[in-house]
Amino acid sequence: MRRLFLVLAAALLAGAASAATVDPQSLVLRKADLPRGFQVDRGQTGVRTNELEARDYPELRAKLVRWGRVTGYQAEFDRGSATISSRADVFRTAGGARLLLSFFDTEVKSGGVLVLRRAPTDIGVDGSVYSASAPVAFTLVVWRHGRVFAGVMGQGVTRQRTIALARVQQRRIAAAG
Repeated sequence: MRRLFLVLAAALLAGAASAATVDPQSLVLRKADLPRGFQVDRGQTGVRTNELEARDYPELRAKLVRWGRVTGYQAEFDRGSATISSRADVFRTAGGARLLLSFFDTEVKSGGVLVLRRAPTDIGVDGSVYSASAPVAFTLVVWRHGRVFAGVMGQGVTRQRTIALARVQQRRIAAAG
């Protein structure tokens, strides 16, 4: 399921405030935001440039350009078998973030993952909570705020904790612009 999130998140999440001044790293969760014991997974944490996204997901190359994606950042934290991932992608306009959110939702619906439950959330604008209890329990919260598309995924942590962490990230995004 972690791989599913990474594929969906890398293909889908997006960004905030002033493209010229907003550092997407400042929009994601930090170690201090997390429950005790989580450590940064350096291999899964870092800037997600458009070039890297297009290399990893060539089918998105034209969409990223058309949607005006500027850049993004992903942070992943692990504690034993538990994982928390946080992502923010910055677009030139709010329309780009809206298009990515719509694309994400369509991909999830057409992905054939029948165990996913979807519910609306009041985090950001047009947010959704996706969750599953089998084969692996996880929660994924995706939303947009202004020019940012963001997401938080929790595996091995409760749905409530994942949603609370998404709220922490949303406050950070809102404060940035």
